[in-house]
Formats: sequence, structure tokens, C-alpha cells
Amino acid sequence: MNTNVISKVPENISNEIKYQEGAIISKVILKSDELNITLFAVAKGQEFSKHTTTSKAIVHIVEGMGEFMLDEKWHNFQENDYFFMEENLVHAIKAKSDFKFLLYLF
Repeated sequence: MNTNVISKVPENISNEIKYQEGAIISKVILKSDELNITLFAVAKGQEFSKHTTTSKAIVHIVEGMGEFMLDEKWHNFQENDYFFMEENLVHAIKAKSDFKFLLYLF
């Protein structure tokens, strides 16, 4: 099944999802056999505990800041940062502020 809520004209993708205090919210933006894109809104202070990628991935920070642990090393991130993760990479996330990111799974 293909799902696609990406607009055919430019618009701010950040508007597709709102923050909820004390929560992590996600919205599937595109789902196909080749690519899945999900937008996340993470409230300040929330965390994703250590977990492993299921496929190759790109993370693009849309707004806000926090920390990503990649292979046991913590890295600060901010709006417009992005990075690549290989399959089976152990990672975690801490939100220093409300932040949104796009997750591209290949």
C-alpha cells in the first residue's frame, strides 16, 4: 500500500504535526516499497531509549535542538542538521527543546 501526504507545491512540512506536552507524536508522510518518510514532533525533555535501525536511514532536523547518540557517542543537533545511519546502528535521542525531525527509511 502506498501512502503519500506530501504536497505537490512547496509548503512548510513542519505544519503537518503539532507538539503535545510530554509526548512524542509521529505522522507518516510517505510510505512506499522504496521509501518511508515519517515526521516526528518531540516535546522538550522526552527521550527515545537505545534502539537499532531496521534499515538505512537519514534523519533531518526540521526545528529545535537536542542530542543523538550514535554508536555510543552523543552528538548535539539543531535545526537543519541531518545525518545518515547504516542498518543496525544503535542510537538514542534526547530533546533539549521541542523539536521536529523527518526520518527517511530506505
